[in-house]
Amino acid sequence: MAHNIVDLPVEQRIKPADLKKKIETDDIFVIDVRNKSEVDASGTIETKRNLNIPFPELESALNLANSDFKSQYGLDKPSGDGSDVVFHCMHGGRGSRAVVIADKLGLKKAKNLEGGYSDYSKSGSWL
Repeated sequence: MAHNIVDLPVEQRIKPADLKKKIETDDIFVIDVRNKSEVDASGTIETKRNLNIPFPELESALNLANSDFKSQYGLDKPSGDGSDVVFHCMHGGRGSRAVVIADKLGLKKAKNLEGGYSDYSKSGSWL
């Protein structure tokens, strides 16, 4: 299965260890773009603000008015430049494409988790 990872600039990528440090100190918004069945099978990255929005739904979700987004997902929609937003999938392909979509919608500083949930879950569970 090809992962079709988009080659993002370094400022739009975050390494698993750096995300773990950020989760400890910041109110980071993690958006998992895997399908629900993948999340159910492997787990999630625990943060105060964590959503599962499957990749095919992402662009329409990010285009919702904040009130509609909040009623559908239970959290305020990411805003500003997206500097507090990290997207991820299982290996990095959909997450990198999610950053391209977010960037186009104004979240210019959103990041993709390098290696996705797979690398994150292998990077030690000291949280």
